[in-house]
Amino acid sequence: SGGGAVRVSVLMTTYNGAPTIGESIASVLAQRFADFELVVVDDCSTDTTPALLAAITDPRVRILRNPRNLGIVGARNVGFLACRGEYVAALDHDDLAAPTRLAQQVALLDAEPSVVLAGTQVRELTPDGRIVHISYGSGNTPVVMRWQLHLRNPYSYSSMMFRAAAIRGLGAFMRETAVYSDDYDLYLRLARVGEVALLPEVLCTYRNHQSNTTHWVKPTMDANAAAILAAVYAPFLGAEAEDAAWLIVRHVTNGRAPPDGATLRRLGFYLHRLLEGFLETYRPAPADEARIREFTGQVWWHSVRAAMRRGRPWLVGEHVRARTLRAGFHASLGDAAASFAIGLLRVPQGRTPTPPRCAPPAPGTPQAAPPPAPWQ
Repeated sequence: SGGGAVRVSVLMTTYNGAPTIGESIASVLAQRFADFELVVVDDCSTDTTPALLAAITDPRVRILRNPRNLGIVGARNVGFLACRGEYVAALDHDDLAAPTRLAQQVALLDAEPSVVLAGTQVRELTPDGRIVHISYGSGNTPVVMRWQLHLRNPYSYSSMMFRAAAIRGLGAFMRETAVYSDDYDLYLRLARVGEVALLPEVLCTYRNHQSNTTHWVKPTMDANAAAILAAVYAPFLGAEAEDAAWLIVRHVTNGRAPPDGATLRRLGFYLHRLLEGFLETYRPAPADEARIREFTGQVWWHSVRAAMRRGRPWLVGEHVRARTLRAGFHASLGDAAASFAIGLLRVPQGRTPTPPRCAPPAPGTPQAAPPPAPWQ
């Protein structure tokens, strides 16, 4: 295609994506929004991907081939530098965009100049062919999405559209130091310079299969996510930010059951301090504050329930005592009763298992003391 500017650059990177990339590209070329280019970065594929790409004649598609394999971060950065659009939309080589995706995201960014990124709801195509809707919180406002970013990644990368000028202002698209959590790192960096939004419509299909990156790089992903969150938490928690970040990654992001009451109390203590610090900083409208407190209460209850169901039903008492965390969300009596009953059945018989650490050992990193009662 020519060298002129376009409204949207769709960025796709690939490495040995032959089984799925054809469908992914077709979903972009079928967009009802016309003013776009598709930039495809082939990161030195060794399968038939180069031949498939070479056969594409559509002038809207630009193919770049790296002379050597750069990895996901390097390939994404090469692609971003080549993008000419005012907005940059992401799509992985195995995912699919709905026909109205670009049009709806462009409309949002055009209407809201303060918004620097916009994701969409997604659906998941499972390995056995089922379609599962993944909800990231339909109807959430930018400040609610900002709070969710403090506790988890509420976006699917393949659903994202960014304001290119905002990214250039950051000085970097993806950072190698955040590899495998590089998208999460980008969202949090962008949130410092603008608002983050989420469209309520399902406009992306995420293909879940065993070759997805997350299945084999989890330790690195978790370590980098914890480092990213520690920096975000530092203004609220100071020296305890690293401990808090590991607890959040393990027990909120990954959903692992806290192994004991002390760990659960520490998690609750940090959630409380982060919540109060966030509300003081951003002062959301009453309706948004209610949504934020509801989401936090859900997060807290899910951790309590997981701990109960792992054979510690008595930890329901921690939920009862944490008044500020449970105020925004009321667990159903049925859920609480079932969790207590399941926990009773799983109480260790005759021995107390050694609880795992909440984070990999870090020399010189102090563990936070159990929280005092006043936070409850």
